[in-house]
Amino acid sequence: MTKRVKSRSTVLAVVFAVASLPALCKPHSNENAPSVKGNYAFRMTPAKSFSADAPGDTGGIANSPRQDVLRVGVFSADGSGNLSGHTMATTDTIQGKTWLVIFDWTGKYVVNGDGTGFFSVDAVTNMVCTDMTVAHTGPTPHPVTTGGTPLSGNTACPTGADAIEGHEDYAFVFSQPGGKKFEFMQTDNDGGGAKIFMTGTATSEDNSANSQGKGKD
Repeated sequence: MTKRVKSRSTVLAVVFAVASLPALCKPHSNENAPSVKGNYAFRMTPAKSFSADAPGDTGGIANSPRQDVLRVGVFSADGSGNLSGHTMATTDTIQGKTWLVIFDWTGKYVVNGDGTGFFSVDAVTNMVCTDMTVAHTGPTPHPVTTGGTPLSGNTACPTGADAIEGHEDYAFVFSQPGGKKFEFMQTDNDGGGAKIFMTGTATSEDNSANSQGKGKD
């Protein structure tokens, strides 16, 4: 009789302990995840890899290609995993040749049940490159389509294997309730030499979007 009581007490203690575990131990449900839907504005800044500081230039700084160092833009998410955006990027070379690169893009995204996710930039179109290193004279602001320098699109954008912009992958996490804001970081970079990885914040421009924690289809 005593042994049975002890065994029962042990079982009850174990059940109580499991029930008391933190919520993080429970499986995440997509039903509780905020959605990405609507119009967003974003800003990206660079995070420099260790290779850019390697002594003796073992990271290949001297051979690094043109890379983005700042970006701003907008994108739209359709609520079904598809993105379309417009980006304005300040790019630079190791020689300090600064270009403004403007382009449209499309991509995809996925949201996990724990409030994290991934998105990609898959196709880049309508790219315009402007050399911003030239002397600034004439009417402002720069660039302008007529009059003044630098003129919009005053240099040809590299294509093919030398293209400035292309496929990119990012991971993100929601930083504001209801999916109104999320932080993201670049997770790929196949460029040669020392590398820059982009990181940034996207904020919803829609007052009503995701106001209840989930977007409505």
